[in-house]
Amino acid sequence: MGPDWATLTAWDAPLADSHGAATRQTYGGSLWGVLRHLDHIADLGATVIWLTPFFPAGSSHRYDAASFERVDPLLGGDAALTALTAEAHRRGLRVIGDLTTNHCGSGHDWFLAAQRDPRTVEAGHFTFHDHPDDYECWLGRRSLPKFDHTDPELRRRLVDGRGSVVDRWLREPVALDGWRIDGANMTGRQGAVDVNHDVARTVRRTLDAARSDAARSAAWLVAEHAHDFTGDLDGFGWHGTMNYAGFTRPVWSWLRDPDATTSFLGTETALPRRPGPLAVRSMSAFGAPLPWGTRAASQHQLGSHDTPRWRTVAGDDDTAIVGVGLLTTLIGVPCLFAGDALGQRGETSDRARVPMPWDRPETWDRRLLDAHRTLLRLRRDTRALARGGRRWVHVGDDALVFLRETADDRLLVLAARAPHRPVRLPIGPLGAGSLEGLVGDDVVPVDGLVELPGDGPAFHVWRLHAR
Repeated sequence: MGPDWATLTAWDAPLADSHGAATRQTYGGSLWGVLRHLDHIADLGATVIWLTPFFPAGSSHRYDAASFERVDPLLGGDAALTALTAEAHRRGLRVIGDLTTNHCGSGHDWFLAAQRDPRTVEAGHFTFHDHPDDYECWLGRRSLPKFDHTDPELRRRLVDGRGSVVDRWLREPVALDGWRIDGANMTGRQGAVDVNHDVARTVRRTLDAARSDAARSAAWLVAEHAHDFTGDLDGFGWHGTMNYAGFTRPVWSWLRDPDATTSFLGTETALPRRPGPLAVRSMSAFGAPLPWGTRAASQHQLGSHDTPRWRTVAGDDDTAIVGVGLLTTLIGVPCLFAGDALGQRGETSDRARVPMPWDRPETWDRRLLDAHRTLLRLRRDTRALARGGRRWVHVGDDALVFLRETADDRLLVLAARAPHRPVRLPIGPLGAGSLEGLVGDDVVPVDGLVELPGDGPAFHVWRLHAR
């Protein structure tokens, strides 16, 4: 696993109308469909596919698993997942699954057994306050009973070692390349009990052992965490996190359309439009405490199945492209929610979960799609962006300039949300004699200075060449 991965989520889900009332639509869609569209994924420049849960469940989002032993037949069953991973691997793509370690669904085999008999081994997997109907669950949702990770048998079945759920799907014939762990920040935490770090390290050991036994490259273990994750990432458990706090919200706050909805995890939030220094301060506050490898392996996203669509938040194509530029050039793993590259809109997470409009190509935003292709490929193919360090060069209210660099590759990046005073930089400290435009035009130094464009919204990348 390396920080040069880019991911694309695949999703089918229910819709809500503009007033928030639930509606029911049947979209269809299956893992066979994802397989048929691998050309689209590869053409974008993605190298990894993140599949949201594929287990049988009571909802279309499937975070309420009814079993961890099989793929939902509605999605094509085990055969479809095996075929998808095999073809993805043949093309050089990787595939990660989505596993909820905090809870399961109330229809799960384990939970049903626990409810039937308090003396059964499965009863220890959960916390019953008054058996069988009063039990600990996720945020009070009775459909999502919470696991008790102090139970050794649960750990053995779910996360610990050979034959566990974590292990099984990493091995042939499916051979996933890692897991995104749903509810990772809540896993193993209940009241005064906190075994979260122990669980994270157990999952990591299981993952590493499975990949070592198969003599395959390292897998990726990314933890969902919607808030302050810095205390949960010590370099020994989760490889990284979904960086909502240190990327998504700061970038939203800097670039968002002031009139756009900014609901998050189903809750509407009053996110202000902030100047560049405050956005950078937030990024730095959440990035600085992390080990380098953890920071580089954490997932960046402009939107996800839990947020409005990025194009809706940004308000226009120019601003949306600036966000995609930051997604692909800052430290971390860029993650693209399926449909964002086509300019799909959605004011809430439910509205964002509509499927890909494969049958309506006339609705695709071709300019935004081309920008995604260009920027994702640039990141994939440029060592400084994939593995380099980062130094801020200029932080203004409306323009941010930073360096990405390795020992043999140096890039200068300018992101602007609005027209601004052109940024002038002395060429000497940059260690360059010329600036080659990789995104945008070349810049020629004059009298020892380079003057960067003052237009905006705009995004530019230059390769620095020595004198």
